[in-house]
Amino acid sequence: MSEVLVLDSTGQPIYTTGMEDAVRLWTKDKAVVLAEDLEGKLLHSDSFEMGMPRVVQLRNWVAWKLNLQVPFSRRNLVLRDSVARGSRTTLICQYCADALTTESYSLDHVIPRSQGGLSTWENLVACCKDCNSEKANRTPEQAGMRLLKKPVAPSIHDPKFTFRLQIKNPRPEWGSYLYWNVELEK
Repeated sequence: MSEVLVLDSTGQPIYTTGMEDAVRLWTKDKAVVLAEDLEGKLLHSDSFEMGMPRVVQLRNWVAWKLNLQVPFSRRNLVLRDSVARGSRTTLICQYCADALTTESYSLDHVIPRSQGGLSTWENLVACCKDCNSEKANRTPEQAGMRLLKKPVAPSIHDPKFTFRLQIKNPRPEWGSYLYWNVELEK
Protein backbone atom coordinates (compact mmCIF):
# COMPACT_ATOMS: atom_id res chain seq x y z
CA MET A 1 0.00 0.00 0.00
CA SER A 2 1.25 3.48 -0.84
CA GLU A 3 1.32 5.29 2.46
CA VAL A 4 3.65 8.21 1.70
CA LEU A 5 3.32 11.02 -0.83
CA VAL A 6 6.64 11.95 -2.48
CA LEU A 7 7.26 15.49 -3.77
CA ASP A 8 10.09 16.70 -5.98
CA SER A 9 12.31 19.51 -4.71
CA THR A 10 9.89 22.13 -6.08
CA GLY A 11 6.97 20.64 -4.13
CA GLN A 12 5.23 18.92 -7.05
CA PRO A 13 3.72 15.50 -6.22
CA ILE A 14 5.49 12.84 -8.28
CA TYR A 15 4.53 9.47 -6.82
CA THR A 16 3.40 7.57 -3.76
CA THR A 17 5.45 4.93 -2.03
CA GLY A 18 5.57 2.62 0.95
CA MET A 19 6.82 3.47 4.41
CA GLU A 20 10.09 1.55 4.01
CA ASP A 21 11.10 3.48 0.88
CA ALA A 22 10.24 6.81 2.51
CA VAL A 23 12.30 6.02 5.61
CA ARG A 24 15.19 4.85 3.38
CA LEU A 25 15.09 8.19 1.49
CA TRP A 26 15.10 10.07 4.80
CA THR A 27 17.93 8.04 6.41
CA LYS A 28 20.10 8.51 3.28
CA ASP A 29 19.42 12.26 3.51
CA LYS A 30 17.77 12.25 0.07
CA ALA A 31 14.46 13.56 1.42
CA VAL A 32 13.00 15.60 4.25
CA VAL A 33 9.82 14.71 6.07
CA LEU A 34 7.20 17.42 5.59
CA ALA A 35 4.23 15.78 7.28
CA GLU A 36 3.92 13.05 9.85
CA ASP A 37 0.98 10.83 10.70
CA LEU A 38 -1.93 12.86 12.10
CA GLU A 39 -2.80 10.11 14.57
CA GLY A 40 0.64 10.38 16.17
CA LYS A 41 1.92 6.96 15.08
CA LEU A 42 5.66 6.60 15.67
CA LEU A 43 8.52 4.60 14.17
CA HIS A 44 11.02 3.24 16.69
CA SER A 45 14.52 1.81 16.40
CA ASP A 46 17.47 1.48 18.77
CA SER A 47 18.93 4.76 17.52
CA PHE A 48 15.93 7.00 16.84
CA GLU A 49 12.23 7.64 17.19
CA MET A 50 10.26 9.66 14.71
CA GLY A 51 6.71 10.34 13.65
CA MET A 52 5.56 8.08 10.83
CA PRO A 53 6.25 10.04 7.62
CA ARG A 54 3.26 10.72 5.38
CA VAL A 55 4.75 13.36 3.01
CA VAL A 56 8.43 13.56 2.02
CA GLN A 57 10.17 16.00 -0.29
CA LEU A 58 13.21 14.94 -2.30
CA ARG A 59 16.19 17.24 -1.80
CA ASN A 60 17.77 17.30 -5.26
CA TRP A 61 15.26 15.99 -7.74
CA VAL A 62 13.17 18.21 -10.00
CA ALA A 63 10.82 16.69 -12.56
CA TRP A 64 11.73 19.25 -15.24
CA LYS A 65 15.41 18.23 -15.06
CA LEU A 66 14.48 15.08 -16.91
CA ASN A 67 13.57 17.07 -20.03
CA LEU A 68 10.26 15.28 -20.02
CA GLN A 69 8.26 15.23 -23.21
CA VAL A 70 4.68 14.22 -23.82
CA PRO A 71 4.85 10.70 -25.28
CA PHE A 72 3.98 10.58 -28.98
CA SER A 73 0.90 8.36 -29.11
CA ARG A 74 -2.55 8.19 -30.70
CA ARG A 75 -4.14 8.97 -27.31
CA ASN A 76 -2.02 12.10 -26.85
CA LEU A 77 -2.66 13.27 -30.42
CA VAL A 78 -6.37 13.01 -29.68
CA LEU A 79 -5.89 14.97 -26.44
CA ARG A 80 -3.91 17.67 -28.25
CA ASP A 81 -6.59 18.09 -30.93
CA SER A 82 -9.47 18.17 -28.44
CA VAL A 83 -11.11 21.36 -27.19
CA ALA A 84 -13.13 22.21 -24.11
CA ARG A 85 -16.81 22.65 -24.87
CA GLY A 86 -18.69 23.45 -21.72
CA SER A 87 -17.71 20.93 -19.07
CA ARG A 88 -16.66 18.33 -21.66
CA THR A 89 -13.64 17.84 -23.84
CA THR A 90 -14.46 17.15 -27.46
CA LEU A 91 -12.21 15.91 -30.24
CA ILE A 92 -12.67 18.06 -33.34
CA CYS A 93 -11.64 17.72 -36.96
CA GLN A 94 -8.61 19.94 -37.54
CA TYR A 95 -9.97 20.92 -40.97
CA CYS A 96 -13.75 21.44 -40.59
CA ALA A 97 -14.12 21.64 -36.77
CA ASP A 98 -16.83 18.97 -36.64
CA ALA A 99 -17.04 17.02 -33.38
CA LEU A 100 -15.59 13.54 -33.71
CA THR A 101 -16.16 10.24 -31.98
CA THR A 102 -13.77 7.34 -31.57
CA GLU A 103 -15.38 5.67 -34.58
CA SER A 104 -15.51 8.75 -36.79
CA TYR A 105 -11.97 10.11 -36.68
CA SER A 106 -8.77 9.27 -38.46
CA LEU A 107 -5.24 10.59 -38.29
CA ASP A 108 -4.03 12.57 -41.28
CA HIS A 109 -0.46 13.25 -42.35
CA VAL A 110 -0.46 16.98 -43.18
CA ILE A 111 2.38 16.34 -45.61
CA PRO A 112 1.51 12.89 -47.00
CA ARG A 113 3.99 10.09 -46.45
CA SER A 114 4.23 9.71 -50.23
CA GLN A 115 5.62 13.27 -50.32
CA GLY A 116 8.14 12.64 -47.54
CA GLY A 117 5.91 13.42 -44.56
CA LEU A 118 6.78 11.71 -41.28
CA SER A 119 4.66 10.55 -38.38
CA THR A 120 5.50 13.38 -35.97
CA TRP A 121 3.64 15.80 -33.71
CA GLU A 122 4.08 18.49 -36.37
CA ASN A 123 2.71 16.36 -39.22
CA LEU A 124 -0.23 14.40 -37.78
CA VAL A 125 -3.70 15.75 -36.98
CA ALA A 126 -7.05 14.26 -36.05
CA CYS A 127 -9.69 14.77 -38.69
CA CYS A 128 -13.00 13.40 -39.88
CA LYS A 129 -12.99 10.68 -42.52
CA ASP A 130 -14.69 13.00 -45.04
CA CYS A 131 -11.93 15.63 -44.78
CA ASN A 132 -9.26 12.95 -44.90
CA SER A 133 -10.80 11.55 -48.10
CA GLU A 134 -11.19 15.01 -49.63
CA LYS A 135 -7.57 15.89 -48.88
CA ALA A 136 -6.47 12.49 -50.19
CA ASN A 137 -2.76 12.26 -50.98
CA ARG A 138 -2.16 16.03 -51.04
CA THR A 139 -1.01 18.77 -48.71
CA PRO A 140 -3.74 21.07 -47.35
CA GLU A 141 -2.56 23.78 -49.78
CA GLN A 142 -2.77 21.41 -52.74
CA ALA A 143 -6.28 20.36 -51.64
CA GLY A 144 -7.45 23.94 -50.99
CA MET A 145 -8.00 23.19 -47.29
CA ARG A 146 -6.87 24.99 -44.14
CA LEU A 147 -5.87 23.62 -40.77
CA LEU A 148 -7.60 25.18 -37.74
CA LYS A 149 -4.23 25.42 -36.02
CA LYS A 150 -0.68 24.46 -36.78
CA PRO A 151 0.12 21.06 -35.23
CA VAL A 152 2.89 21.24 -32.64
CA ALA A 153 4.36 18.98 -29.99
CA PRO A 154 2.49 19.66 -26.74
CA SER A 155 4.24 20.93 -23.64
CA ILE A 156 4.28 18.82 -20.51
CA HIS A 157 3.05 21.99 -18.77
CA ASP A 158 -0.19 21.99 -20.77
CA PRO A 159 -2.91 20.97 -18.29
CA LYS A 160 -4.13 18.32 -20.73
CA PHE A 161 -0.84 16.50 -20.36
CA THR A 162 0.30 17.18 -16.82
CA PHE A 163 1.28 14.20 -14.74
CA ARG A 164 -1.66 12.85 -12.80
CA LEU A 165 -1.37 10.67 -9.76
CA GLN A 166 -4.07 8.05 -9.48
CA ILE A 167 -4.94 8.00 -5.80
CA LYS A 168 -7.79 5.86 -4.54
CA ASN A 169 -7.64 6.76 -0.86
CA PRO A 170 -5.74 9.98 -0.20
CA ARG A 171 -4.45 10.30 3.33
CA PRO A 172 -5.62 13.39 5.23
CA GLU A 173 -1.97 14.49 5.66
CA TRP A 174 -1.65 14.89 1.86
CA GLY A 175 -4.37 17.51 1.48
CA SER A 176 -2.24 20.64 1.28
CA TYR A 177 0.29 18.98 -1.06
CA LEU A 178 -2.10 17.78 -3.75
CA TYR A 179 -2.52 20.33 -6.53
CA TRP A 180 -5.20 20.86 -9.17
CA ASN A 181 -3.35 18.57 -11.59
CA VAL A 182 -3.60 15.56 -9.31
CA GLU A 183 -6.60 13.46 -10.19
CA LEU A 184 -8.27 11.76 -7.26
CA GLU A 185 -10.23 8.59 -8.02
CA LYS A 186 -13.69 8.25 -6.55
